[in-house]
Amino acid sequence: MTHLSALNPQEVAEKKRRQKDRLRAMVAFMVLIAGVMYGLTLTHF
Repeated sequence: MTHLSALNPQEVAEKKRRQKDRLRAMVAFMVLIAGVMYGLTLTHF
């Protein structure tokens, strides 16, 4: 883990931003799937 401390703050911020974007995309994907499932159950009953 020594190479992590060698990163400059700009790279760290970039990594964090990329991680946040990935998390947001994952949440949006899960919401989309939940919406589809919810819509399917509504149309079936």
